Amino acid sequence: MRRRGAFTLLAQAEAPAGEQIIGFITAESTRGKVGHVITIDVLPDSRRTGLGSRLLLAAEERLRFSGCSRVYLETAVDNLPAIAFYKRHGYDVIKTVPRYYSNGVDAFVMEKGI
Repeated sequence: MRRRGAFTLLAQAEAPAGEQIIGFITAESTRGKVGHVITIDVLPDSRRTGLGSRLLLAAEERLRFSGCSRVYLETAVDNLPAIAFYKRHGYDVIKTVPRYYSNGVDAFVMEKGI
């Protein structure tokens, strides 16, 4: 979150003990005016409610406002729900990075014009 050009958007909801963070997205605008989604996560009970879509769209809008014309991200090749989610939002696989994750799993790099 402290990287130059990076930002984090939070989604909160009322909980018995007060506000609770139920999702977030961290993204950055690079020097070449290309956006990068670093990570997105939504608590299991808040998934399939549209929250992830709203977070992603809000981050894309902020990246577009900062001058980015495209955005990319990485996701594990075996994370089928994430791959389907990003494809629904217009992302395409542009390459595979072998052993990207610390457990040795490959990653798809996905990209979208915004």
